[in-house]
Amino acid sequence: DEAQMVEGIHNQTTKMVKTLPAVHRWTVTGTPIEKSMDNLYGLVHFLDYSPYNDYQLWRQLNYQYQQGNPRPLLAVMSRIMWRTCKAAVLDQLGIPPQTEVLHKITMSDLQNFFYRTEHAKCATAFREKAAYLGRNLSMARMTIQTLNLLMEPLRKLRQDCVIPSILHKSDQLTTKKLLTPNELREHLVLNNEMECKSALRTIVSSINGMAAVHVIRREYEQAAKLYKSALRWADDYQGTISVDSLLQIHALYNLIEVLEMNGFVGEEETFRKQLRDYEERCAKLEWKYIETYSNIVKNVERELAPAAGKVFEISAKLDHKVDGNWWRDVIFSLDRNSARTAAFLLKLNVEVKNHSGMAEDIVGLRSMDYQLTTWLDEVKEQRNELVDAFDSIAYFRENLKPKHLWPAEVRGRIEALIRTAFLCHLDPELPDLPYDERQERPTCVLCKVKRTLNLYECMIFQKHFIEETNTTEGSWQMTVQEVIVRQIHACCRKERMEKATIEEGNLFLAYLEALKDEFKHYSKYWVEINYAAAAFDELNMCRSRLQVITMEDLDQAGGKKSIQQILDYEVHETFEDLQVQKVTAEREFVRLKGTLKYLQHLGSVAEIDVCPICQCQPEERYAVLQCGHHFCIVCAPQLVRIARSQGNNVTCGVCRHKQQIADLYFVTCGQILPAKQDIKVRGNYSNKILKIVETVLQLKLDEPDVKIIIFSHWDPILFYLATNSVTYRLKSTKFYKHIEEFKDYTNGITCLLLPLKAGSKGLNLTEATHVFLVEPILNPSEELQAVGRVHRIGQTKPTFVHRFIVQNTIEETIHRTVQADRTGRWSSKDVTVEHLEQLFQLEEPEQIELFAE
Repeated sequence: DEAQMVEGIHNQTTKMVKTLPAVHRWTVTGTPIEKSMDNLYGLVHFLDYSPYNDYQLWRQLNYQYQQGNPRPLLAVMSRIMWRTCKAAVLDQLGIPPQTEVLHKITMSDLQNFFYRTEHAKCATAFREKAAYLGRNLSMARMTIQTLNLLMEPLRKLRQDCVIPSILHKSDQLTTKKLLTPNELREHLVLNNEMECKSALRTIVSSINGMAAVHVIRREYEQAAKLYKSALRWADDYQGTISVDSLLQIHALYNLIEVLEMNGFVGEEETFRKQLRDYEERCAKLEWKYIETYSNIVKNVERELAPAAGKVFEISAKLDHKVDGNWWRDVIFSLDRNSARTAAFLLKLNVEVKNHSGMAEDIVGLRSMDYQLTTWLDEVKEQRNELVDAFDSIAYFRENLKPKHLWPAEVRGRIEALIRTAFLCHLDPELPDLPYDERQERPTCVLCKVKRTLNLYECMIFQKHFIEETNTTEGSWQMTVQEVIVRQIHACCRKERMEKATIEEGNLFLAYLEALKDEFKHYSKYWVEINYAAAAFDELNMCRSRLQVITMEDLDQAGGKKSIQQILDYEVHETFEDLQVQKVTAEREFVRLKGTLKYLQHLGSVAEIDVCPICQCQPEERYAVLQCGHHFCIVCAPQLVRIARSQGNNVTCGVCRHKQQIADLYFVTCGQILPAKQDIKVRGNYSNKILKIVETVLQLKLDEPDVKIIIFSHWDPILFYLATNSVTYRLKSTKFYKHIEEFKDYTNGITCLLLPLKAGSKGLNLTEATHVFLVEPILNPSEELQAVGRVHRIGQTKPTFVHRFIVQNTIEETIHRTVQADRTGRWSSKDVTVEHLEQLFQLEEPEQIELFAE
């Protein structure tokens, strides 16, 4: 029985049963073909069905089948196979009836908004992958890897129906994060605010670009108007959604320049005051931008001070004589006994080789002393050079403030540092330049400090310096020299040498640790100083505007234009492009603001105002427009009917704002209560999880010993059940032990969570009477196998299959498609990429007409 266990001829089970002597062989299995046609060969091999148990002959039959000629294989297998359908003998088995219960679930407004956004993304991702494969390729002909990649968008949507999820990115990896309704709303609001800010950035940068074109045309008044328009946008949006400081600085700096070029109109004193106001505002913005970097540098500086102080403190305890005399005392002691010396060197070389396979053997104590002394001198010398290197840029790190506040004596040096830093390593186009051209660039002061830092790092860690790129390779493990020092110190303690020697060794090891800790702070210090230099460079770059260059200038530059340069014939085209970009961004900004207002409506707990048309309080649902005004579900259809005759543009009855019907959102008032008031679900879940937990609790209330099998891919469901005091088991390394625990009524375990594949392999779970299918299953035969775990011989109670389907989602499409299939296509996996693509078709419900009825 369960003959699918011999489907692989090389596994241990097959080898064992194959050795059993037998005259007649027979097998019983419910899943003779589980993964591929080769599963059948395992049965043929076990039965000794000659000559087809010869694999080469079997491969020929299988090849003909795959080429579309199934008759030879069918002729061979029909002689030894007998299939009895369950439906044909069900009345003889005496199994109680099985009832199907369909739970249709409606998403919350918030989850529905999120789902529809994700559905559009996943549908696009699937179509892109499908385009590479070809729409006529069937699932059966795909490799597992290809099928998994193709189905990933489908899996993402199916999970979002159960528990909304996002990809959470950290420094080193990307993980999937599941969201509660509250977290989902926070995520959507945060995303929307970022998109609003991006659209606002595009609007203002387009305005600045158009103003620059007017300057090129010497139309200074028009340019000034546009720069002032950019500043008005900044004045209007100063909260979470705001205009970048750099865009404001650009507008202010160039506005001052344009006003001076155009000359004053009216009273000169008023004109001068206006310029001073703009200059003061520009200076404040510059300081606001720089202050962030300045504060970080100061914080790191404060963190560095204790680390450097620790080095000084330990050095003082050694009378500022970190010279290694203590290890010479140990060497002198060992040197008097050749046997001890040999034993020490043997152990030392083993430790060194274990630490670094490239290290050379240490042949004598004197050579070891010389190596350590040389290394220690280099460490101290390199550290002094590092301190001097950071002192050499003190003029910069002590003047992290706006340009107009720089002292005159260091202004030129700071400007030179920023300029050379850009040419050296801050230029974003640097990696694309030819090698010779990169080599001609000057080396900045910061990179010289970085080189000193890297050389010092190679002295105290197991790293080596790469001159060409001014970088290091290796790890922050101990150097070979430190390994030697620690072995000497261990020997010192083992030999119970003088207390002063041991204490000095302790201090020396503490000194090394202090040096390494100090280096890490210095490394962070350099990074933040470099960021500050990049910030000043950004300030310089943000002031520049579009400039016209001649063909001669272009030839001198090697035919390469910067992003701020255009040719004379491109001026008009550039202006038109910027106008289109501005209009598009403004339209997108209005749409995003409307979405934000909708999300704020969903999170609002305040009482909703009356409908401005009928003056009635919305009771069940109401419609929200982009402008933020709302209308009850009775009046909203009237607006839509008018809009249908006006190009699908809805006009707000309060502020006259126009928008597309597609951008009309709906809010449901209050929460949907559970079906039974005596069931209280603990936790904040999606509507589908809420329904599943509620159904489990209801079944437990009706029958305390009820046992339920839950088929799902998502383990978090169990956490929600546990929160509501529901006991469970799941598939794990102790699978069969958990199965037995689930079956035992004395354990009081209610639920067993299984992935579909685990539940379709011959399990007998007749103790359970309810099966939960959390997600619709693409393969009906796998579903029948799963349901058959409870509806089989030995079952004495009526059984129930619960389907949980979220309406107006891909789940409903899958359920409807598979249930309507009469060709057996989905059961036989004869499904093409085109059939899968059709699952992503999402019908837009006519919500307004629906709720107006």
